Amino acid sequence: MKSDETEEDSSFEADDLVKSTELDQEEVPETDITFECPHCGKSLSIDPRGAGLVISCTLCGQPVTVPIPEGLEIDDFDATPEELSIQLLSARQNLAKAQAHIAAMELELDELRAYRDSALHTTAAHKVLCEQIRVQLSEAARSQADATTHLREVATLLTASE
Repeated sequence: MKSDETEEDSSFEADDLVKSTELDQEEVPETDITFECPHCGKSLSIDPRGAGLVISCTLCGQPVTVPIPEGLEIDDFDATPEELSIQLLSARQNLAKAQAHIAAMELELDELRAYRDSALHTTAAHKVLCEQIRVQLSEAARSQADATTHLREVATLLTASE
Protein backbone atom coordinates (compact mmCIF):
# COMPACT_ATOMS: atom_id res chain seq x y z
CA MET A 1 0.00 0.00 0.00
CA LYS A 2 1.31 3.43 -0.83
CA SER A 3 0.23 6.87 0.20
CA ASP A 4 1.17 10.39 -0.82
CA GLU A 5 3.25 11.61 2.15
CA THR A 6 6.49 10.60 3.90
CA GLU A 7 7.92 7.10 4.15
CA GLU A 8 6.41 4.75 6.73
CA ASP A 9 6.77 0.94 7.09
CA SER A 10 3.90 -1.25 8.18
CA SER A 11 3.13 -4.94 7.85
CA PHE A 12 0.48 -6.08 5.43
CA GLU A 13 -1.81 -8.96 6.24
CA ALA A 14 -2.26 -10.42 2.74
CA ASP A 15 1.37 -11.04 1.73
CA ASP A 16 4.80 -9.49 1.52
CA LEU A 17 4.27 -8.34 -2.06
CA VAL A 18 2.43 -5.28 -0.82
CA LYS A 19 4.35 -3.11 1.66
CA SER A 20 3.03 0.06 3.23
CA THR A 21 5.16 2.97 2.12
CA GLU A 22 4.13 6.58 1.97
CA LEU A 23 5.16 8.28 -1.28
CA ASP A 24 4.82 11.68 -2.88
CA GLN A 25 2.05 11.80 -5.49
CA GLU A 26 4.67 11.93 -8.29
CA GLU A 27 6.30 8.70 -7.05
CA VAL A 28 3.13 6.57 -7.26
CA PRO A 29 3.37 4.20 -10.25
CA GLU A 30 0.65 4.67 -12.88
CA THR A 31 -0.29 1.01 -12.58
CA ASP A 32 -1.22 1.37 -8.89
CA ILE A 33 -4.82 1.59 -7.74
CA THR A 34 -5.31 5.01 -6.14
CA PHE A 35 -8.34 5.69 -3.92
CA GLU A 36 -9.38 7.54 -0.78
CA CYS A 37 -10.01 6.13 2.67
CA PRO A 38 -13.76 6.34 3.27
CA HIS A 39 -13.13 7.06 6.97
CA CYS A 40 -10.59 9.90 6.88
CA GLY A 41 -10.21 10.81 3.20
CA LYS A 42 -6.49 9.95 3.04
CA SER A 43 -5.29 9.29 -0.50
CA LEU A 44 -4.07 5.69 -0.72
CA SER A 45 -2.34 3.87 -3.54
CA ILE A 46 -1.69 0.14 -3.79
CA ASP A 47 -0.16 -2.31 -6.21
CA PRO A 48 -2.86 -3.80 -8.47
CA ARG A 49 -2.41 -7.20 -6.79
CA GLY A 50 -4.09 -5.64 -3.74
CA ALA A 51 -7.43 -5.19 -5.56
CA GLY A 52 -10.31 -6.52 -3.47
CA LEU A 53 -8.23 -6.91 -0.31
CA VAL A 54 -9.08 -5.32 3.01
CA ILE A 55 -6.18 -3.19 4.28
CA SER A 56 -5.66 -0.73 7.13
CA CYS A 57 -5.49 2.97 6.31
CA THR A 58 -2.02 4.38 6.99
CA LEU A 59 -3.53 7.45 8.65
CA CYS A 60 -6.55 6.34 10.68
CA GLY A 61 -5.88 2.59 10.85
CA GLN A 62 -9.46 1.75 9.86
CA PRO A 63 -10.09 -1.23 7.55
CA VAL A 64 -10.53 -0.24 3.90
CA THR A 65 -11.48 -2.47 0.97
CA VAL A 66 -9.25 -1.78 -2.03
CA PRO A 67 -11.52 -1.08 -5.02
CA ILE A 68 -11.34 -3.15 -8.20
CA PRO A 69 -10.80 -0.80 -11.16
CA GLU A 70 -13.70 -0.42 -13.60
CA GLY A 71 -13.70 -2.89 -16.46
CA LEU A 72 -11.63 -5.44 -14.54
CA GLU A 73 -12.57 -8.53 -12.57
CA ILE A 74 -10.89 -9.88 -9.46
CA ASP A 75 -9.67 -12.86 -11.56
CA ASP A 76 -7.61 -10.42 -13.64
CA PHE A 77 -5.39 -9.94 -10.59
CA ASP A 78 -4.69 -13.62 -9.95
CA ALA A 79 -1.00 -14.42 -9.81
CA THR A 80 0.63 -16.47 -12.52
CA PRO A 81 1.95 -19.93 -11.63
CA GLU A 82 5.47 -18.49 -11.70
CA GLU A 83 4.49 -15.72 -9.25
CA LEU A 84 2.80 -18.27 -7.01
CA SER A 85 5.93 -20.45 -7.07
CA ILE A 86 8.06 -17.46 -6.09
CA GLN A 87 5.61 -16.58 -3.31
CA LEU A 88 5.60 -20.20 -2.09
CA LEU A 89 9.39 -20.33 -2.07
CA SER A 90 9.51 -17.01 -0.21
CA ALA A 91 6.92 -18.25 2.28
CA ARG A 92 8.95 -21.42 2.88
CA GLN A 93 12.13 -19.39 3.42
CA ASN A 94 10.32 -17.07 5.81
CA LEU A 95 8.86 -20.07 7.64
CA ALA A 96 12.34 -21.60 8.03
CA LYS A 97 13.68 -18.29 9.35
CA ALA A 98 10.73 -17.99 11.74
CA GLN A 99 11.23 -21.55 12.99
CA ALA A 100 14.93 -20.90 13.58
CA HIS A 101 14.05 -17.68 15.40
CA ILE A 102 11.49 -19.52 17.52
CA ALA A 103 14.05 -22.20 18.40
CA ALA A 104 16.56 -19.52 19.43
CA MET A 105 13.91 -17.73 21.48
CA GLU A 106 12.91 -21.00 23.17
CA LEU A 107 16.56 -21.60 24.15
CA GLU A 108 16.78 -18.07 25.50
CA LEU A 109 13.53 -18.60 27.38
CA ASP A 110 14.89 -21.81 28.92
CA GLU A 111 18.05 -19.94 29.96
CA LEU A 112 15.97 -17.14 31.49
CA ARG A 113 13.81 -19.64 33.37
CA ALA A 114 16.93 -21.37 34.73
CA TYR A 115 18.34 -17.99 35.76
CA ARG A 116 15.05 -17.08 37.44
CA ASP A 117 14.93 -20.41 39.27
CA SER A 118 18.55 -19.95 40.40
CA ALA A 119 17.77 -16.42 41.56
CA LEU A 120 14.71 -17.63 43.47
CA HIS A 121 16.76 -20.42 45.07
CA THR A 122 19.51 -17.94 46.00
CA THR A 123 16.95 -15.53 47.41
CA ALA A 124 15.39 -18.31 49.51
CA ALA A 125 18.84 -19.35 50.76
CA HIS A 126 19.63 -15.73 51.65
CA LYS A 127 16.37 -15.46 53.57
CA VAL A 128 17.28 -18.57 55.58
CA LEU A 129 20.78 -17.19 56.28
CA CYS A 130 19.33 -13.81 57.28
CA GLU A 131 16.94 -15.51 59.68
CA GLN A 132 19.80 -17.53 61.19
CA ILE A 133 21.87 -14.37 61.60
CA ARG A 134 18.89 -12.59 63.19
CA VAL A 135 18.48 -15.46 65.68
CA GLN A 136 22.20 -15.46 66.47
CA LEU A 137 22.23 -11.68 66.94
CA SER A 138 19.21 -11.94 69.20
CA GLU A 139 20.96 -14.64 71.28
CA ALA A 140 24.14 -12.56 71.37
CA ALA A 141 22.17 -9.53 72.56
CA ARG A 142 20.59 -11.66 75.32
CA SER A 143 24.01 -13.03 76.30
CA GLN A 144 25.42 -9.49 76.35
CA ALA A 145 22.52 -8.34 78.53
CA ASP A 146 23.08 -11.31 80.87
CA ALA A 147 26.80 -10.57 81.03
CA THR A 148 26.10 -6.91 81.76
CA THR A 149 23.74 -7.94 84.55
CA HIS A 150 26.35 -10.32 86.03
CA LEU A 151 29.06 -7.66 85.82
CA ARG A 152 26.84 -5.20 87.66
CA GLU A 153 26.19 -7.84 90.33
CA VAL A 154 29.95 -8.47 90.67
CA ALA A 155 30.60 -4.74 90.81
CA THR A 156 27.94 -4.37 93.48
CA LEU A 157 29.49 -7.23 95.52
CA LEU A 158 32.94 -5.75 95.16
CA THR A 159 31.68 -2.33 96.21
CA ALA A 160 29.87 -3.86 99.20
CA SER A 161 32.92 -5.86 100.32
CA GLU A 162 35.23 -2.85 100.44
